[in-house]
Amino acid sequence: MVKKSKEEEMESALAAVEKPAIEDMPFESLRDYRLYNEAARAANKKLRICRYPIKPCPIELHPKQRVQFGRVDQPSNPLPVHVSDDKIHYHETLIPGKIYDLPIYIVDYLAKKGTPVWKWFDLADGSRETRIASTTPRFTLRTIHDEAIA
Repeated sequence: MVKKSKEEEMESALAAVEKPAIEDMPFESLRDYRLYNEAARAANKKLRICRYPIKPCPIELHPKQRVQFGRVDQPSNPLPVHVSDDKIHYHETLIPGKIYDLPIYIVDYLAKKGTPVWKWFDLADGSRETRIASTTPRFTLRTIHDEAIA
């Protein structure tokens, strides 16, 4: 009996998996949308036309996090948030001080927004250069945990 190497076993396992046609792909989870978009990009590149449009996943299927939204720069003004890409299409106005159930993708997007702080750095060869030392955040996103009712 001849033993197969791990690479040969992996190749045979991958070959055994049948991928559904792009027209028959289900849209029931976040993963299904990601797999469809990957297949659509590959098919569009192969066909050299945009036959299969990229479909963002509905907001209902994204995992959510309960946060209290706040603004550092303008603490009383509402913020219109519009993010539209291959992962999500989100358009809502957030009012500072209110609690929202936001998709984690949007929480991460807002948490990355900020004003860069530039500083001078001395290099090993004696020269100096400017780099971003830190970032001052524009928004406060405080996670709200539900208390257990006893």
